[in-house]
Amino acid sequence: VPDAAPSGVSVDIVNSTLVKVFWFGIPRDRVRGHLRGYKVSWWKTKSMLDGKRHHPEKHFLTFIGERNYGMIPGLEPFSEFRLTVLAYNTKGDGPESSPVVFETPEGVPEQPRFLRILNFDKDSVTLSWGLPKKANGHLTGYVLQYQIINETHEIGPLNDVSVTNRSTLSWRLSGLSSSTKYKFYVKACTVKGCGKPVTEEGLTM
Repeated sequence: VPDAAPSGVSVDIVNSTLVKVFWFGIPRDRVRGHLRGYKVSWWKTKSMLDGKRHHPEKHFLTFIGERNYGMIPGLEPFSEFRLTVLAYNTKGDGPESSPVVFETPEGVPEQPRFLRILNFDKDSVTLSWGLPKKANGHLTGYVLQYQIINETHEIGPLNDVSVTNRSTLSWRLSGLSSSTKYKFYVKACTVKGCGKPVTEEGLTM
């Protein structure tokens, strides 16, 4: 098997879930056979949000041939990772490089866990929603949207309400039309933007 580890390993952050890794290939005489390619291993060490340490679950990608870079997709936003690179030949894997530490930036949150209509009046409604499963950053608040829908599938204009207190998980919307069907949307936001909305429909009295 190869008896040298790749050197000069570095990581370029592309976005909150994607990085590009670079390395210097090992010298020919250290391959000790026919070079098949390089393997990049990475594991999450902690969440930047709560600082919680993680049991390292290792992931790896194989890059075939004389490569000196590779893209690593599907990372968790706002997290700290460690990463190593090794060369392999037909006999097996060579030694790993020393781990490089990198952090992914904040991303947009996942959708809130639920959206419920607590009570309907003639011209108002109280909505309640859950925190997103993964915030992927520091929550800055929520965006509520609502629009009239009816049986002919005509859709009214979308109205927006910004909830700028991130600990608010319910809201009373007033000024609605009576005996009207509405569709409500709630999405969670970080500095990177807002995630996918959770939706619910209901009829005013």
